[in-house]
Amino acid sequence: AGAPPAPAADLPGTGGSTPPPGAPPRPPTPGRPWMPGAEQWIGQRGLLAVGVLALILAAGYLLKLAFERGWISPTMRCAGGVAAGLVVGALGWRMLERYRTYGASLIGCGAAIIYLALWAAARLYGLVPPTSGIAALALTSIALAAIAFAIDVQALGTTAAIGALFAPVLLGRDRAHADLLLLYLGCVGIGLGAVAALKRWRGTSAVVAVSYFGLGWAAAAQAAPLGALAYAIVGGAGGIALGLRERWWETRFLAFWGSWALLGTVSPRIEPHWPIVAAAVVLAAPVWRYALANPVVRPIRIVAASGPQGWLASEALYFFVTPMLVGWAVGRAVPEYVVDPRGIAALVVAAAYLAAGYGRPRPVFAVVGAAGLAWAVLDRWSGVAAPAALLALAVGFAAADHALERSDGRWYAALALAGALLHLLDHDLPARPPAEPAFVGPWALVLWLALGVSVALAAGLFRRTPDGDGPRLTRAGLWLVAGALALFGVTGEIDRWFRQAGLDPGTADLAGGLAVSAWWLLFAAALVVTGLRRGVRPARLGGLAVAGLAIAKVLLFDLSSLDALYRVASVFILGLVSLVLAYLYHRQARTSGP
Repeated sequence: AGAPPAPAADLPGTGGSTPPPGAPPRPPTPGRPWMPGAEQWIGQRGLLAVGVLALILAAGYLLKLAFERGWISPTMRCAGGVAAGLVVGALGWRMLERYRTYGASLIGCGAAIIYLALWAAARLYGLVPPTSGIAALALTSIALAAIAFAIDVQALGTTAAIGALFAPVLLGRDRAHADLLLLYLGCVGIGLGAVAALKRWRGTSAVVAVSYFGLGWAAAAQAAPLGALAYAIVGGAGGIALGLRERWWETRFLAFWGSWALLGTVSPRIEPHWPIVAAAVVLAAPVWRYALANPVVRPIRIVAASGPQGWLASEALYFFVTPMLVGWAVGRAVPEYVVDPRGIAALVVAAAYLAAGYGRPRPVFAVVGAAGLAWAVLDRWSGVAAPAALLALAVGFAAADHALERSDGRWYAALALAGALLHLLDHDLPARPPAEPAFVGPWALVLWLALGVSVALAAGLFRRTPDGDGPRLTRAGLWLVAGALALFGVTGEIDRWFRQAGLDPGTADLAGGLAVSAWWLLFAAALVVTGLRRGVRPARLGGLAVAGLAIAKVLLFDLSSLDALYRVASVFILGLVSLVLAYLYHRQARTSGP
């Protein structure tokens, strides 16, 4: 007991010598891994997978061999398979604490053996009816899902989802029970989907979505329409909300398009159609909620990434597609109660989005509402009434910016003005009746209204904000649009007036040509005078450009085609206006100084 301690060299596991006193300790030698990574993966996971699959195949072959040779009765075969699965699963449960992956694999293997035995009892041997077999398979899968939830292993949860949701496919023979199939798929899918949502199991969620909407769509055509509608609402709203919350593109893709496809499948069999509208609102609610909670849309990305806020491209797609689908649902219900339903569906959807977009500054909702309102106008009215209504919308959106201290309505106003001009010039002008009077006809009045709206927007109705050159360039463009409408609009109406004046064609052409030349010169003079008085160089340059067009017209066209009197008048007007403009430029130069 009193012997001195043995030297380090005599102790087992030592390096053999002790460093001398005062010497610095040796750096520890880095240990090498006990096994290379590839070898470890093959030994732990590869062989484990092979063993599990071999055990499942052995159980299947044993059942088959026992069936062919009559060793044991079918009841004993199936009971033995269930017992073997329980034993394997229990063994995996015992080993779970020390070897997590190994134990979880054995649990899944045991569940697969039990599943196979129950399937054989119901399908191969007919020992239990198909309904009882489906229930047994579902209970086995739910038990496995509960174990997966308890030990937090996603692979077991995914396996349980596959087994539970595909049990009717494996055992179902009678397609007349479509309602029971939807009820089964709904209960199992919602339960397993809730587990996947709580545990954030992405793979399990995708499997549940594929099974829920794929199998459900096949049964929805034969099931009771209201039951299929409820099935689509519950699964669709839950799946869309989960996919948006976690940003799982596959879950939200399957839930969004699957639920709307189910809605389209059952809608022809539902009368009246108001339940379709309610279902559409429920399916749109997760998309609206996500947009309300995440108002920052840009930057739009293709895949999720860390960094500033922004939407994914698929999220933006769902947001902008949703109002169209809701409008489709409203449109199916509106004709039952409205004599003239044109534009009503788009108006209802636009009102909802405008309320959300203007209740608080939410431009993404406001732009959808503005587009829906324009769609309602174009759907409701035809002819020149449509551009007139669009021009009224332009004024309203621009004025709302001033009243509500916003800055996005001006862009809706600019787009509404562009739509009105496109409709007026491309659609209404070719359809204008030849007998419609110039200057005061419906088409001309809407043209003057467009001119007035353009001037009002350019003069200040388009709200000015210190946010760069964009608004300034837009106002310059509005002035340019107003000038073009005035120049060419009046030109066209002058030509139309002389053609309707009852003159012979030659005289009408001569008089109209002279009047157009005079109008161009007067317009150019007005621009130059305005530019000189207000110091606006673009106005002066525009006036000189129009004057150049007028001079070219007089020299190249009027002098060669007009009769003597008209030719004298045209050249006289040209000279008079040119002298006035030159005088104004000389006076401006003298008063301004060098």
